Amino acid sequence: MKFFNKEQRALFGLSFGHFNVDLYAALLVPLYPLITSKLGINLALISTIIALGHLVSSMMQPLFGFIADKLRHRVFMVWGLVLASIFIPLTIKTNTVHLFGTCLLLGMIGNAFFHPQVSALVKDFNRNNPNLSRAMGIFLGLGTIGYAIGPYIATFLVENFGQNALLCMIIPGILSCVFIYFFVPKMPPKECYIQENFFFIMKEIIKNKTCMFLMFVSVIKSAVSISFGTYIPFLLKNNGFDLSQIGIIVTLFFISGGLATIVSSKIEKYINANGVVVLSFLTILPLTLLFLYLLEKFKVLAVILFILTGFFILLSVGIILVHAQKAMPKYTGVISGVMQGFSWGLGALFLSPLGFIGQNFGVDKILILMAGIAFLVGLYTAKNKCLN
Repeated sequence: MKFFNKEQRALFGLSFGHFNVDLYAALLVPLYPLITSKLGINLALISTIIALGHLVSSMMQPLFGFIADKLRHRVFMVWGLVLASIFIPLTIKTNTVHLFGTCLLLGMIGNAFFHPQVSALVKDFNRNNPNLSRAMGIFLGLGTIGYAIGPYIATFLVENFGQNALLCMIIPGILSCVFIYFFVPKMPPKECYIQENFFFIMKEIIKNKTCMFLMFVSVIKSAVSISFGTYIPFLLKNNGFDLSQIGIIVTLFFISGGLATIVSSKIEKYINANGVVVLSFLTILPLTLLFLYLLEKFKVLAVILFILTGFFILLSVGIILVHAQKAMPKYTGVISGVMQGFSWGLGALFLSPLGFIGQNFGVDKILILMAGIAFLVGLYTAKNKCLN
């Protein structure tokens, strides 16, 4: 520990925790087709269950952020990871829709506990750091890389040792909780303590035009990311890819996005924040169309394009969060919950209607629709220069 100063210890510990909690968030992604068959349900129903889980847990994040800002204790950081690391692996043992939904929801609530407080702590520990965007990019990028590795670990364990092997993932999660509890420094003193109630703060956020634009962009970004990550296993399976290949592709897709988050602050220096958002959203549609066009005959090239799409989908994540925190510096926990949780929950609402579209018209139509929506957001951002 002597090799780290306080800020470095905080960033390392918080990023390590973020890596782990997001790993559990993605653990089930490549297994959804398997779970669908096991429970005897269709694509539309499992899409609805996943959407409701995201919705309930994510909509609670602003409230958890508010409590964390008031409480000034690391309880959410630790117990969030505990819940995620126990209940996400337990879903593999469920044999009814109700039990599956319950375990999935509890695991997602753990994820919702973790994010608002820890995202706020990155800013609090780096309040005097001129490279806050870089620190936030590292924190978010490692979380995304954890999200990327989760599918590979899940497919490796299930293919080689059976479904019950997923339960062994409970152990590293608990050990990670112990590590970050002792490694992350005590919370720094708050610059100003919140006196207002939760609903007053939410009204202040709604009245802030910059925050509302960033929330809108974050919702669309979340919807695109969730839909691509959820439905690509079904599309790849229909095109002859096996479970192991699907896990690797989904992993590389999100690793690409994690690297984008890490380097986004460097790109921002050249094209500014508005340019990053525009670049991120405009490139998704052409890459998606090329991917789908080449998928049948040129699988390797198509997969490369899909992985590159992940880079651009998540390129603006860190930029959005940092600018939102700067717009509402007094309420970092709440605004982090809004940008990472509330927006993610609203984005997850797309899953239910998208599941019906995929059921009736094909999964490829889902990707085209979401990429098209992102393209329109990119055009709007470019025309109005919303972050300049």
